[in-house]
Amino acid sequence: MKYGQYCPISSAAEILGEKWNILIIRELLMGGRRFNTLQRGLGDISPALLTARLRSLEQQGILVRRKIPGQKG
Repeated sequence: MKYGQYCPISSAAEILGEKWNILIIRELLMGGRRFNTLQRGLGDISPALLTARLRSLEQQGILVRRKIPGQKG
């Protein structure tokens, strides 16, 4: 949903209003930090959709991706 306004509430609604975003943020707040942990906590979300939502949240400045030293992912 795009409101096209500079109201903080409508801007937040544009970001958080997409399906799964609130649930992803809930999982992050509950301590999930790895992709598999998030996917297990969300249940029915596909890996491709979770990846897309995480990238979208990262581009909008909601998340910061950090690499774990010494690990591949």
